[in-house]
Amino acid sequence: MRRRLAINLVILLLAAGLAAVAWLDLQRDNATPRLTELTPAEVQVVRLQQQDGRTLRMERRDEGWWITEPVETRASDFHVEQLLELTRAPAQASYAMDEIDPDRVGLFPPEVKLAFNGTGVGLGETDAVDGLRYAMVDERIHLVPDDLMPLIGGPWWNFLDRHVIGDRGEPVALEAPGLGIRQDGDGWRTEGDAVGVDAAELMSDWRSVEALVARPLDEPPEAEPEVTITMADGSQRRFVRAEEDGEIRLVDLDSGVAYVFNQELREYLVTGREP
Repeated sequence: MRRRLAINLVILLLAAGLAAVAWLDLQRDNATPRLTELTPAEVQVVRLQQQDGRTLRMERRDEGWWITEPVETRASDFHVEQLLELTRAPAQASYAMDEIDPDRVGLFPPEVKLAFNGTGVGLGETDAVDGLRYAMVDERIHLVPDDLMPLIGGPWWNFLDRHVIGDRGEPVALEAPGLGIRQDGDGWRTEGDAVGVDAAELMSDWRSVEALVARPLDEPPEAEPEVTITMADGSQRRFVRAEEDGEIRLVDLDSGVAYVFNQELREYLVTGREP
């Protein structure tokens, strides 16, 4: 009995020690100043401007994040949420404007300007010692982890939704070479040369599939659509296969967005047949 009590006491002491460590970590985390007073959930509008004047604007809507400038289209919720983490980035160091030269650290002008609900954040160069990024907010300069610059400093279409359909409509029909799929009261049915095609699975995959990359084309191919998907509201999405610079693309002929896949996945989407 005494041995069991001793073991229980040791377990309790270990648990108390772990709880104390967790509490200290939490206190330390809470004590670290954040880049802004905002939380990601509070942000409704994001504006991002490069040094060359290119501007990206995104806003939160009921169904998720949308790009509203330079075009209006669905944004990638995943990548926007990554960006919003900058609002609570831990400031490893903080300086008044008279303590550091903004020009010397790339903040005059900033390499990238951001605004979260109007709270401005300017991003400059990285610190040569720790690799932290200089960020300016409300006349103070901070050093924060440099995790997001490849996303922020790249083209605006980094934030394009990579889902071909996703939540942008309810598909009810698909037309492709030798393949037709329709939705009726009994579910999905196939027409044409559709031996071995699982219509329900294929249409579910069209809704959920996500490209490796999605980017707008300056000159979409002038071609007849190979795949036409009809939505419940009567609108249509028209696609054609294309390849350029080693990319295997499925191009939306109406929006001009190229969705990049591997060869096998693209052919499955067009034909319904597994490789």
